[in-house]
Amino acid sequence: MGVMSTLSRGMRRAASRLGIKASAYEGASQGRRMAGRGVSTTGPNTAIGYSLPLLKSRSRHAVRNNAYASGARESYVANLVGTGIRPQWSDPEIQKLWDRWAGEADADGLDSFYGLQALAIGSQFEAGEVLGRFRYRRLSDGLSVPLQLQVLEADHLDASHSTTLDGRVIKMGIEMDGIGQRRAYHLWRYHPAERLTAQINARVPVPADQVLHLYRRTRPGQLRGVPELTSVIVRLYEIDAMQDATLARQKLAQLFGAFVKRKADADPEDEGPFFGTHVEDGQSGDGLEEFSPGGIHYLEDGEEVTFSDPPDIGSSYTNWLRTEMHAVARGAGLTHEQLTGDLQGVNYSSIRAGLLEFRRRAEMLQADLVIHKWCRPIAAKWLDTAVSSGALVIPDYARRRADMLAIDWIAPKWQWVDPVKEVTADLMEVRAGFKPRGEAAAERGWSLDQLDKEIARGNVSADDQGLVLDSDPRRVAKNGTAQANDPDPDADPDQ
Repeated sequence: MGVMSTLSRGMRRAASRLGIKASAYEGASQGRRMAGRGVSTTGPNTAIGYSLPLLKSRSRHAVRNNAYASGARESYVANLVGTGIRPQWSDPEIQKLWDRWAGEADADGLDSFYGLQALAIGSQFEAGEVLGRFRYRRLSDGLSVPLQLQVLEADHLDASHSTTLDGRVIKMGIEMDGIGQRRAYHLWRYHPAERLTAQINARVPVPADQVLHLYRRTRPGQLRGVPELTSVIVRLYEIDAMQDATLARQKLAQLFGAFVKRKADADPEDEGPFFGTHVEDGQSGDGLEEFSPGGIHYLEDGEEVTFSDPPDIGSSYTNWLRTEMHAVARGAGLTHEQLTGDLQGVNYSSIRAGLLEFRRRAEMLQADLVIHKWCRPIAAKWLDTAVSSGALVIPDYARRRADMLAIDWIAPKWQWVDPVKEVTADLMEVRAGFKPRGEAAAERGWSLDQLDKEIARGNVSADDQGLVLDSDPRRVAKNGTAQANDPDPDADPDQ
């Protein structure tokens, strides 16, 4: 308290010398209302380096044991990745090779490339960051492209490892060069929690171009990420404790028993009729130690039983929990309905407004986090490896490389509350020229070329079978009638 008072007086004197009124900004005041709040200033990495291991541990514990935290993780992954964010290559040959390699991408041999996306984003949600390491393979391994990806938990990158090595600076396990660029990652060979000996589990410097470090940066200069539940971890544990206490109180309220208290002047040799649970000294402790519901308990002379009567918040418990869950949902970046599954009081307008706000954030994370920091570097490394290994032959590759990597990454289409209204709105925007067909197709998971080819293939197939479908605008008008200029495939073209 003395240190804080001295600090406050020093700041007030400094402000006075500069001619600044202490109350110019209430948020910067040093009065009783704000005393001790946010007075310490740290850089973007100091607090993270000290707190990150414990934050990760508590976040993972919450996801393992708290239904709301586990549901938040699943909703986060399902909305950012879903069935996978897929590339649309401009060359069909490259696309075919990628689709084959996507099933071989996992160095552990378990997941596809899109399964690794979900694994990485789930780990980023829990721990704030995740690592990916490129693993080159031999041509004799039989892979379509001799490259695989190994997903590692960020625990392999020791947050406490900050030092200098031969004049090179290492911050939180990341080695920097003279201009601040990442040069190498000093990774534990095995997960540090696997309890291997120091001789076996040593740090290994891995070149930075062989490692992907996926995390969400919220401050300039920030080197490591923090769990997405960081701001609500305490609240989640408090909710758990409150629910446990409420459950215990309700259990106690269901107990029913009778207590027999003998008169103080009763004959000690006369035990009276014995028809209940009589707890004797030396049998289970001194006096009554356990209360059995539905039993009749005899007390010793002069003893009586009393129960505590804590305040009952039963009438306001539901509102309290709902308010707390709103805060947890906001901190986790989800809507209350996504976090809890509670649709009470929801209508079309409110759920749509909430989803639009959430999806705007999800699209931002898809573009910056999943595509830019994860998918694009993998695609570039894959294409280089495919060309250098001979799996692809691309003339003048060095000059054309940038154009070849101009890929459209297609995220799964959002499912709307009322698809009829959404499709109608898209149709009106396309017809009015406010939206290109390509954008409308991409929102549904198609490239425009692929969509047009599928439509043409379907039309040819229908013509071959002699079918006239409502989906073919060449034959059927919007109102279901035949088009006036419908070309008859059986008609003589010379007639």
